Amino acid sequence: MTGTQQTDIRPLLVNTADTGGSATATTRIHRGLRRLGVDSRLLVQEKSTDEPTVVGPESTIDRAWSLARPHVDLLPLRLYGKSGGFGINWLPERKLSWIQDINPDLIHLNWVWRGALSVRSIGRLSRPVVWRLPDMTAFTGGCHYSFGCDRFEERCGSCPQLDSSIDTDLSRIGWHRKAHHWDDLDLTIVTPSTWLAEEARRSSLFGDRRIEVIPNALDTKTYRPRDPSLGRDFFGLPSDKRLVLFGAVDPMGDHRKGADLLQEALQSLSGDVDDVELVVFGAKEPSEAPDFGFPTNYVGYLHDDPSLVMLYSAADVMVVPSRYEGFGQTVSESLACGTPVVAFDATGPSEIVDHTESGYLARPYDSEGLSRGIDWVLNEANTENLSETARERAVERYEQEAVAEQYLELYNSIL
Repeated sequence: MTGTQQTDIRPLLVNTADTGGSATATTRIHRGLRRLGVDSRLLVQEKSTDEPTVVGPESTIDRAWSLARPHVDLLPLRLYGKSGGFGINWLPERKLSWIQDINPDLIHLNWVWRGALSVRSIGRLSRPVVWRLPDMTAFTGGCHYSFGCDRFEERCGSCPQLDSSIDTDLSRIGWHRKAHHWDDLDLTIVTPSTWLAEEARRSSLFGDRRIEVIPNALDTKTYRPRDPSLGRDFFGLPSDKRLVLFGAVDPMGDHRKGADLLQEALQSLSGDVDDVELVVFGAKEPSEAPDFGFPTNYVGYLHDDPSLVMLYSAADVMVVPSRYEGFGQTVSESLACGTPVVAFDATGPSEIVDHTESGYLARPYDSEGLSRGIDWVLNEANTENLSETARERAVERYEQEAVAEQYLELYNSIL
């Protein structure tokens, strides 16, 4: 495809950070574009790596301020007794001058909350803008996910997540700031799932914009099946048990991730099987660990791809009980490693898992259905066929350069 497309386009990807949960999808797109010969740059507020194509704060003062900005930006939430889960971006910053110095042909926004790029600065971008939406923050009054609230179809206000009964609350103010500053923005929206695209089309802010669906990218040469014993030895996991894997960033503390639903599902299953253990990544063991009905192993937060690959490959099944996911990065990563996934037939994961072919999709948000799915994978399915199909579908749909090709095609159509 690159033979018929311009590769001399100079895109600038913008993200809050270059490592961590919100950065994973962005850095994979960036690296995929670089592999295609595209002179991509990545601009971040919090720079942790030494990659020369990543631009971020350099002076000691700027780097210290970049770490403080997220906390200062969220100060208005304290009026509502909240400390997170909401994007505001009111703090002024100097990134427009940085962007002018880089002089890109096109600006590709990603997750830019936590004070990374103010709502006003986004509206003043003078190049065509592609915005990949990992969640709903950009087209709501600020909530990352609406949890069934439909006020973003109009102009927010009386926000349930703020426990507000006032129309002109922070969510209404946030909506008006976006509508005012982004009215003339040359903007194309990309979502990683059809579900999120439909949510964006329902919104009053983006309903009349061009909206495309491009899945999140994955380096399938790195994320591939490995010998299960490697991961079990490395993490000190039992070799004679079947392992159920669950994990994300803060999987135990984020209600959206569905740890409570997994707990109900596994407790229901625990009376029928006795050779299963649970493995949790993304969190250390809490002081008051929940009873999942099975022995539980906490392996903490994993900072590198090889460790994740070994852990996915060591498991017999990955469970993603999330209530909302814009895509579901752990789903595609697990499938690429040949480990089937059980999830709910809703939001992003429902478009990644092929029911009874690469995993199991339970009725939302039925813990008994989740339990049946786990039992089906462990005791009834042809695990060899599941594993092979999981790997094939992940390579076919999410391979890094192929996804980067889709973005390059989009850039060409815009420019």
